[in-house]
Amino acid sequence: MDFFTEGNPASRRDLLLATAGGLALALANPARAAQNKPNIEAPIASAIPYVEHRISHDGHMIYAREYPGQDPAFVMMHGFPDNLHIYDYVVPYLTRAGRRVVVFDFLGFGQSEKVVEGYQYTFKQQVGDVAAVVDALKLDRFIPVGHDSGGPCAANYALENPDRVAWLCLLNCYYAESPTWRLPEIIEVFGDPGLKELAQAFLANPDKMDWLITFQDNHFQVKMPPNLRERFVGIVRPIVNGNFAAGAGPAFAQMTSQVRESVAYNTSRLSDVRQFTTKVNLIWGALDPYLTPATAAAIAANYPNSEVKSVEAGHWLMIDMPAEVAQLLLTSA
Repeated sequence: MDFFTEGNPASRRDLLLATAGGLALALANPARAAQNKPNIEAPIASAIPYVEHRISHDGHMIYAREYPGQDPAFVMMHGFPDNLHIYDYVVPYLTRAGRRVVVFDFLGFGQSEKVVEGYQYTFKQQVGDVAAVVDALKLDRFIPVGHDSGGPCAANYALENPDRVAWLCLLNCYYAESPTWRLPEIIEVFGDPGLKELAQAFLANPDKMDWLITFQDNHFQVKMPPNLRERFVGIVRPIVNGNFAAGAGPAFAQMTSQVRESVAYNTSRLSDVRQFTTKVNLIWGALDPYLTPATAAAIAANYPNSEVKSVEAGHWLMIDMPAEVAQLLLTSA
């Protein structure tokens, strides 16, 4: 399934480095940078400062921020193209309510360690990242919050550790095979072994990569009103740009190449999902053109104790409507 493991180690290394370099150069395009300057407010101030942690997993360092407060803590997980900063706008609302919050970067993303040579980034490894973080911070029971590809991670951690989960929250994610969702085109390019040559062609040419990124950006925004488009351009895109500029390309490439294998595995676990009786809330951006409200309904139908709560937001709902998302998180227990 993983076309990045084909061939000799040198060719794999070259492709992974090309992924990091090609994406970073495309994202640094001056014309793109000039577009990313709408007038966007900064996040509100957190009631308390965060404590930084550097946590070991598999001999590598996971970067985490902990905001002390009342348990059960919200432990918030990011997706493929981004990092913990997608939660910058929603966390202050949670800390102002006195809640304990933990955000962290999966290995290979954000400020966590990037390991290129000989390391395999996997969905199983990400579940292990969660376990390492909550064990290090001594969280006996907590609320896993998973967005995008962090959703399957949160769901699978919960299945394997139901006694540690107060309740489960899923935000615009996928899980098992379903006709209700589709992958963004950029994920299709990187995730399909049959498109290997096309992926390499994009990565070898920053202008082509920039075109693909622009194409993808436009498609994420297709249902958004102007104010949410401004938030996408002014907040989401700089987070993603910074993530790849800091070296997240190899982790992105490896993780996206395993999507179909991961979905097949998750589908095989649906009998376990149907026996998971802990409360599950799906807080969903209704304007997401890929992971639609029908996706939320299909995921919720597999859980015996679930509820879908919709907001008029896009894929990054915690950035589009942070106050509303925070209120739903705080009232969902």
